[in-house]
Amino acid sequence: MYFADYDRGFNMKIIDTFSQITDCFTNNIFNIENWEKYANAISPNLAVKLRDDIADYNFQDDVFPLLNNVAYHFDQLNVAHQSFLLLTDGLPEKIQNILQTDLNVSIIFYLGLCNGAGWATELDGYPVILLGVEKIIELSWQNRSNMAGLIYHELGHIWHNKTRLETKRPYKSKALWQLYREGIAMFIEQLLMQNKTFYHQDKNGWANWCETNRQKLYEVFLQRIIDEKSAHDFFGDWNHYEERSDVGYYLGCEMIKKLSVNYSLLELANLEEADILEQLKSIAR
Repeated sequence: MYFADYDRGFNMKIIDTFSQITDCFTNNIFNIENWEKYANAISPNLAVKLRDDIADYNFQDDVFPLLNNVAYHFDQLNVAHQSFLLLTDGLPEKIQNILQTDLNVSIIFYLGLCNGAGWATELDGYPVILLGVEKIIELSWQNRSNMAGLIYHELGHIWHNKTRLETKRPYKSKALWQLYREGIAMFIEQLLMQNKTFYHQDKNGWANWCETNRQKLYEVFLQRIIDEKSAHDFFGDWNHYEERSDVGYYLGCEMIKKLSVNYSLLELANLEEADILEQLKSIAR
């Protein structure tokens, strides 16, 4: 059943397109026309949304190879799918038990255009989490533990969107807002994992490196904010700071954990820019 067919009255929908993904390939080569049909069957607005998102990419160099990689790793696609099935079974109850709320969201297992392993966004005016198998396989996040972290992280964004009051606006500093947003999502991820040290990004000593360089990283990040410079290299697997990706997720989460000593979950979701900046300064100096 596709996205457009779902009764939007339910709080959480699990949409599994695994059985249609192989239709996007002809002789193990990605077929864009077949993919368009597949994407539009999920939602008539999905293909356009995904294409717009990668408008600045070089499709042949940046996207096409990762899509063809799926065809040569159907075994890993199957692992990702099995992890998805296990983790989404009973997920609404888990959310209710730990976060004491329901989340109105559709979680879609699909083949994207390298739009992200996980993307909390909107489709047809409703909140969705898009789980892109091409990126999941590239990042080796198909096992149960990493897939859990990925899903829980995106649910963290959905929870924050729901819980943050409408009167609260994004911060003037884009870098500080991203640090806060990803910190909240990582904090919720760890709550749902029931593991306060878990990071789904932790490969090849990533967490140890972040911890060892924590003070310097906070100082650099704070200086970027003071100088009104971009901190894009701290976020996203496609960006790197000193050859490490996603270090901003670590900084944000550790900062939120410090704040959680004095704030409730609801209060954490509604912190003002001045609160986060003050906390960042206290850590960095």
